Amino acid sequence: MRKAFDLRPLDFGDVMGRGFSLYSAAFVAFARWFLLAYTLPMVLLTVALYLMFDPYSWVGHSARREPDVWEVNSLAAYYWLLKLASIIFGATVGAAGVYYLGSRLYVGGQPGLAEVAKAFYARSTHLLGASLLHLLAVLGITLVLFGLPISMALGGEGAGAVGMAVVFSFLWVPLLGWYLGTFGLNVPCVMLDDAESTESFSRSRFLTHGFRMRLFGVMACAALLVGAPGLPGLLTVPAWVGQSLLEDAQWPLLGDLIRVLWDGVLLPLFFTPVVVFYFDMRCRKEGYDLAVMARNFGIEEGEMMRYRMNPDVGYRPPGYKPPKGRRASVPRMPQIQPQQNWGGNPHWQPAPQWGPPPPGWQAGPPPGWMPPPPPPGWQPGPPANPHWAPPQPGQGPPLPRMPLKRRGPS
Repeated sequence: MRKAFDLRPLDFGDVMGRGFSLYSAAFVAFARWFLLAYTLPMVLLTVALYLMFDPYSWVGHSARREPDVWEVNSLAAYYWLLKLASIIFGATVGAAGVYYLGSRLYVGGQPGLAEVAKAFYARSTHLLGASLLHLLAVLGITLVLFGLPISMALGGEGAGAVGMAVVFSFLWVPLLGWYLGTFGLNVPCVMLDDAESTESFSRSRFLTHGFRMRLFGVMACAALLVGAPGLPGLLTVPAWVGQSLLEDAQWPLLGDLIRVLWDGVLLPLFFTPVVVFYFDMRCRKEGYDLAVMARNFGIEEGEMMRYRMNPDVGYRPPGYKPPKGRRASVPRMPQIQPQQNWGGNPHWQPAPQWGPPPPGWQAGPPPGWMPPPPPPGWQPGPPANPHWAPPQPGQGPPLPRMPLKRRGPS
């Protein structure tokens, strides 16, 4: 079994470094899952759409110009359908398997492909619901801000569309950053916390509170390096160059298939830093590292969850600052007001101090006192019941139930 990562709060560099280490340590496992969840469906869909639309009919004909993907033509339909399919397969099925597989590997497990598929099937309904709401929100933010530039571009006003797009991009980046930084953990919460589709958004908002820009920075750096579902990155440049060369050689379908295969290898690297960030937030907000340590000593995690763990207790990486509002404060003792400031009855007087006892007083019963005799037939011990027996361990009234806690993945 592979050695687990140590559980502790991390800084930004540790999150990115551990995400890449997790990807390289389990490259074969991630590639196998993405081969089934993303690469094979995308290859079949690419071939089917190519035969249906014939998008590259202009290749090899010098008299025909290359159509634009922003126009209404067969290439645009082929391009945007593949783009939407890559987002759906990559951000739902592929991401769910990477989150579950990465979480088990992060704590020292070694799950197989059948276990990952079983976990995805058990949470598929809530996973698809959360992913659909997530994608609709991101697409809604994009269309609201860029709907006008897109309509201007379709109407032939290219210069005006570019100017409007530049203006709206200054609003789109912070708005999208706030949304992804707040609700970017909804799919991991469904797979790893057994949360429902709507419950995952509140769960993600709680975990990311105070660290939302860090989550957006993790996603932005990963997307810039390896790309995201439907978006290219720096490491996808070789695939795009190969696609262009094969297109010039009149093999455009082969170029599209090579790009799909290349994306299937790189895309798990976009999701593994999010897994590390999820564990980082659980260690900070819920003391998950302390719960695991307590479980190793024989204390169940459910028992530890009776109390909210203090995120300021434990290891602190260099430069770590506790979140605002959670810093330890010195408790203040209540101030005793002087007697003249007391309210209530104005005629109240304090009780007199006790003085010496009166003459002849002594503690205890008076001389000659005897306890009253017991009633007739009374005897010490249990009642006169031949079937009576002392209660055994485990008997008696039921104990109060523990607080509700969802069962984690196993």
